[in-house]
Amino acid sequence: MAIIKSAWEIAMERANAIQADPKKIQKDLTIKEGRQIAAAYLLDIDGTKEEAEKKYDSYSNEAKAHVKEGMALTLLSNLTLPKTPNYAETIPKLIALGAMISDDDEELVELLSQMQGFFTQYVETQEDLIERLKEQFAPHLQQKEAQLRAQYGPNFVLRPEQDPEFMKVLDKQLKTLEEQYTNVLDNAKERMKEILGIEGQ
Repeated sequence: MAIIKSAWEIAMERANAIQADPKKIQKDLTIKEGRQIAAAYLLDIDGTKEEAEKKYDSYSNEAKAHVKEGMALTLLSNLTLPKTPNYAETIPKLIALGAMISDDDEELVELLSQMQGFFTQYVETQEDLIERLKEQFAPHLQQKEAQLRAQYGPNFVLRPEQDPEFMKVLDKQLKTLEEQYTNVLDNAKERMKEILGIEGQ
């Protein structure tokens, strides 16, 4: 009869089978350092291109490839659809970072430069969608407001944002818009990965 191994014994066997690979550990650490260099430059108000470049250039050629990967991953993760009005402020730094790690690759710099217009278009399209929907809902909301004034008094004002039906339709349309723009952005980011030689992470 076969011996039934305990879960603990199986776990220990698996743990022993996984040998720590020093090269893999060093690679992961260097990628992490690259991420930190890029994050410090992008997110720190006082972070300068010169500082980031100096740190990047201080690595050996072998390590530099992994540092570049980390910096590229941070660059790509910061390319997201705008959630705040100051989205345009980060674009120049993203372009400079892309130029730094791609040896001024023209296609990459051009793609990053196009992001500002792309993000602005997204924000403007969002605003237009909200205004159009408010216009469409205006007669319905006026009718509802009249009914509620009979209940709460003549000064009651019903804003579109207070109407569950309006918010449901708006939420659905904004999600559709976000998906469309995210698809375009994802395609651009995939091309950037190809240019930078970064595997799909």
